[in-house]
Amino acid sequence: MIEIEHVTKQFQTKKGVVEALSDVSLTIEKGQIFGIVGYSGAGKSTLVRLINKLEKPTSGRVVIEGEDITRLGQQLLRKRRQNIGMIFQQFNLFRAKTVEDNIKYPLKLTKKYKKADIDKRVDELLQFVGLLDKKHDYPSQLSGGQKQRIGIARALATNPDILLCDEATSALDPETTDEILKLLKRINQELNITIVMITHEMEVVKSICDEVAVMEKGKIVEQNKVFELFTNPVHPTTKRFVHSVLNDDIPLEVDVRSRRLYRFIFNHQQILKPVLSQIGRQFDVDFNILYGGITELTDKLFGNLLIEAVGSDNRIQNALEELTRHGIQIKEVHGFEN
Repeated sequence: MIEIEHVTKQFQTKKGVVEALSDVSLTIEKGQIFGIVGYSGAGKSTLVRLINKLEKPTSGRVVIEGEDITRLGQQLLRKRRQNIGMIFQQFNLFRAKTVEDNIKYPLKLTKKYKKADIDKRVDELLQFVGLLDKKHDYPSQLSGGQKQRIGIARALATNPDILLCDEATSALDPETTDEILKLLKRINQELNITIVMITHEMEVVKSICDEVAVMEKGKIVEQNKVFELFTNPVHPTTKRFVHSVLNDDIPLEVDVRSRRLYRFIFNHQQILKPVLSQIGRQFDVDFNILYGGITELTDKLFGNLLIEAVGSDNRIQNALEELTRHGIQIKEVHGFEN
């Protein structure tokens, strides 16, 4: 478990003191894929660098598995960092070293592995990330996705319990991003490694995160499970992020005047049942799907549909109440939504 308790981080600049983090508290459960999302300058990268003490908080505590790492001396801190892997946006590979030597590097630093054990571990990791045939290549011979896979292999070398990903997919094309996210999901599931994802891309959050914290101006403005965050965002910044993925504006060609229009939010179980048709027949109401779609949130389906209800006011009201009892979120649409 990772506990960040009332952390503030200030930097001294030529223009004075800049507060990158302001009284931030956060708990990340063991085994989660936890997303931290925010626009540039929100403080998310500073926050993740506190977890391995690449940055030291001005005030507050960072507790990992019950141990306050902000109090550790350099020798003990180096030992604890072996339990925390990190991957970066720009890969940070040694250009003059082969793939094999890049992965060996953290193993050699620990000084507790024999050469045969190191060689075996390198082969295991290259096999895991699917690049055993690149063992003797140099980073310049690799594609961006291959470089990131090597970066991941290196981060896993010392068998960490925690993997920090700082914009790990931002430099990659969409197809390669998808491949890296699938690899990270596999790492989480097969190796039971807690993953902290720093990103400004809600597609990343939508694909693999269990829970997400939204940051703005050095503060956490909203935190929730991914499904709840997407279905019911509260803070304006969160709403902008969610909208960037769902693109749920009502099309201009849909005339909302003199029509009974509603936005229906369905969860995974509701999508798999013919609730609309059943209740429509029960109350003699026609539900006309005008716009929207079904998307996947961390392996669960999520429906966001613009629906017209046709029937008498009383029957529509009764049908909507019955749908609400089935757990469907319903919001009446008046004109164009923001």
